[in-house]
Amino acid sequence: MWRFNLLLFWGCCVLFSWKMHTVSTVDLTTMSLNACAYTTTCPAYATCTTTTDSYYCTCKRGFRASNGQMQFKDPGVKCNDIDECSQSPPVCGLHAVCENMKGKYKCSCLHGFSSPTGNSWNPGKPGHFACTDIDECLTSGVCPEHSHCANSVGSYSCNCQVGFIASKSTCEEVNECANPRACPENATCYNTLGNYSCVCNQGFESSSGPLSLQGVGGFCEDIDECAVKTCPVNATCTNTPGSYFCTCHPGFAPSNGQTNFTDQKVKCRDIDECFQDPSLCGPHSVCTNALGSYSCSCMMGFRPDPERFQKYGNLSCKRLPFKCMEDVIPNNKQVQQCQGGAALKPEYVSFCALINAIFSILDDVCENKTTVVSLKSTARSLAPVLERVSTSSKFAKEKMSALGTVVLESVESTILAALLDPSANVSQNIRTENLDIESKVINEECTKQNIVFNLKAKGDEMKVGCSTIKESASTGTTGVAFVSFVGMEAVLDERFFHGLQTPLADSKTKLKINSRVIGGIMTGEKKKNFSDPVVYTLENIKPKQELESPICVSWNTDVKGGRWTTSGCVVQEASETHTVCRCNRMVNLAVIMASGELTLGCAIIAGALHYLFLACFFWMLVEAVLLFLMVRNLKVVNYFSSHNVKLLYLCAFSYGLPALLVVVSASVQPKGYGMDDRCWLDAKTGFIWSFLGPVCVIITVNFVLLTWTLCILRQKLSSVNAEVSTLKDTRLLTFKAFAQLFVLGCSWVLGLFQIGPIAGVMAYLFTIINSLQGAFIFLIHCLLSRQVREEYRRWITRKTKPSSQSQSSVILLSSVPSTSKTG
Repeated sequence: MWRFNLLLFWGCCVLFSWKMHTVSTVDLTTMSLNACAYTTTCPAYATCTTTTDSYYCTCKRGFRASNGQMQFKDPGVKCNDIDECSQSPPVCGLHAVCENMKGKYKCSCLHGFSSPTGNSWNPGKPGHFACTDIDECLTSGVCPEHSHCANSVGSYSCNCQVGFIASKSTCEEVNECANPRACPENATCYNTLGNYSCVCNQGFESSSGPLSLQGVGGFCEDIDECAVKTCPVNATCTNTPGSYFCTCHPGFAPSNGQTNFTDQKVKCRDIDECFQDPSLCGPHSVCTNALGSYSCSCMMGFRPDPERFQKYGNLSCKRLPFKCMEDVIPNNKQVQQCQGGAALKPEYVSFCALINAIFSILDDVCENKTTVVSLKSTARSLAPVLERVSTSSKFAKEKMSALGTVVLESVESTILAALLDPSANVSQNIRTENLDIESKVINEECTKQNIVFNLKAKGDEMKVGCSTIKESASTGTTGVAFVSFVGMEAVLDERFFHGLQTPLADSKTKLKINSRVIGGIMTGEKKKNFSDPVVYTLENIKPKQELESPICVSWNTDVKGGRWTTSGCVVQEASETHTVCRCNRMVNLAVIMASGELTLGCAIIAGALHYLFLACFFWMLVEAVLLFLMVRNLKVVNYFSSHNVKLLYLCAFSYGLPALLVVVSASVQPKGYGMDDRCWLDAKTGFIWSFLGPVCVIITVNFVLLTWTLCILRQKLSSVNAEVSTLKDTRLLTFKAFAQLFVLGCSWVLGLFQIGPIAGVMAYLFTIINSLQGAFIFLIHCLLSRQVREEYRRWITRKTKPSSQSQSSVILLSSVPSTSKTG
């Protein structure tokens, strides 16, 4: 075969060479005849065109003459191929490949492009060649599974879906959860086919809202469980990252005993701190349990001590010498009506208006802890209220008493607050129409000698010495004040005198208040029972009459809500214009005048009672002596028949000696009979001992004699014979001897023990037992006496008394039968 090919190649070459040689020869001989008839007239790739007289050559399409002319004859010109592919703009257009050929060119689209004319297009073919992009992604299966086809200009790309990665022309799943940063903090990663999800842990939620999230854009934020009511009442919810816990409020304890809990069944129960520790609030304080807490308050009469509170950090209560509204209200039922909060009764409207007006001023004093209490401005504030009070006479007695008490205590509290304030270190004299005040701050005056301070208000006066001021045990600023009220005597008049409960003071004309109401005020805890007296001089509103007797009375809030009493004060001297009272305490004072008729009548009654009671006790003494003598001489038959004590002597002793004692007592102290509130012996001056002295002696003697008598009877009973009648009489005598304990007045000793907390009990026993003394006398001397019974029987049957029994009975005692025989 290869031999045939070689032979064929050789034959072609010989033939071409022959033709070339032949043409050249022909051209030369026929050029002139018809040049275009010869193919060699024009060069290759040229076209010969005959003209009238000549010809010319033009290069074919796709060729260009080497001389640049369109028509040429020069046989040396050649038609060179035009390279269309190098032209601009490209002849094939965009996205095409131009292939130059001899006299033409061929256009083919680049890979990824196509033309409606197809590839290998040349200008001779029909249609317009233009390359457009091929969308490879329209072809199914062009990309592997789990990938996306992305078309591009002239090409395409396969991208693995999210969650897959390319590996050897395939897309393999990626485990995103293997990356620790795939999910945000506080989230759990869950891998899925081609994807993953992040779910927030319990107690967290997605910031974007859905339950799951992906990528770094979202994050898990803590759920505030405390925003929902997840804890019980009285508990605090504390949010933590991913969780929460409940703790009971201070003052509450969880029912399960755990401090932190999440169980919804647990309850927070109140702790009674006051029960656990009764001394929690300290001395002089009251612990009050509250829901979840407790409060400490000072007891009545005490106030918090700020200095000790700042130093020790707990409540410290100290007694203050003045009262505030809360101290006055509990002790007065009338004032309580104004603080109830309900609608007032019509009769309380005007009364409560005055009370509340006073309390508003008092509250300013009690609650003002930072500024100095101005006594002058407070007095001006009180002036219109006091004027209204002084003209208020329409109220009932108990309301007037309550109103007066509130006024007196409010003024006292105001003055004390001013004196106790360290800034109020100056003495003051305040004069208003209804109130005069003189205050004195004690600095160094009492360090050297016992100076007596003289304070005046209106026409009244108070004298108090340094010894009394020191005895008051004042701490801090020490001061005294004296106040005189104008018109208060019309409010707290003689109706409130505590002595009006006695029959001797049942007439209003016999008692009349005759001075202004004054008050002595002093800092310090001690207010009464001073060693040295405080002397008050009160100006009489009306001149004292000759038969009038002044009574110094102090206002006592412990008696029926407020009454004038004589406790702690006595009259030192009295003149027509002034009355001097000597008191052992700081008091609100006034003078009540008692008419002369009342004083004289009361003194006569007191003297009569003095004499009669002494006579009774002397007869009791006679009874005890005669009983003792009778028992001691039981062996002597008819002892009283031979030793009669004449009744005249006994009467002279029992009635005469008491009369002598009364006469002597009246001579020594004539003013000792009659007191301000009762017709009896004056106890303040000690005159009462003119009665108590003899009584105590007689009771002691009677008790000794009665004891001696019982001892003698005991000896007699041990030696007497066993005769029934004799033994019966002796036992009867013993019973009567014991009963003599009451007959002889020994039970009166109960009257000496009416002091202190047992005074009430002793008063009842004294009254009941001694009121039965007459019954005991009848029982002993009449009912149990055989002689008296027989005498009553003869008197009733009108029989004559036997002569054998007609011996003279000169004593009113029970006869005693003989318990022994003669011979």
